Amino acid sequence: MDRDRTAGPAQAARYLGALLLIATAAVHLQQYFAVYYGVIPVIGPLFLANFALGLALGLVLLAPVGRLGRWAPTLAAAGGVIFAAGTIVGLEISEFSTLFGFHEHGYRTALVLSIAFEAAAIVVLAGYLAGARPRSAGARPSTPSPTGAKL
Repeated sequence: MDRDRTAGPAQAARYLGALLLIATAAVHLQQYFAVYYGVIPVIGPLFLANFALGLALGLVLLAPVGRLGRWAPTLAAAGGVIFAAGTIVGLEISEFSTLFGFHEHGYRTALVLSIAFEAAAIVVLAGYLAGARPRSAGARPSTPSPTGAKL
């Protein structure tokens, strides 16, 4: 019963998290082409990899993966949390120092959107992971005592 009550919110969190990962992937693809990050050594390929990984994780979370078992969306959600957190860390390093010789300047709209999407993805997917765990009906199963009475 408890699982039925959490299935709707957990599924909504899964889908929202997927859309947030795809949104951050789209921002990185846009920056790769429109701001010419693609020509920056190491950073360009990382932006393209960020797009590919964000899109892949998002699509796994959106896919009807019931036949694969519960592990696929759970693994993708955990990967999404790590991915989003890593992307924020990489941006912050490039903002305050250099990352592979690259230094980011200022917080323009794309950076703010990316941070917002990634932070929201972390919160939503962490909520999904917390809500998707199967819960037992009782606190613990009753065990018989040596006298036969229940504890």
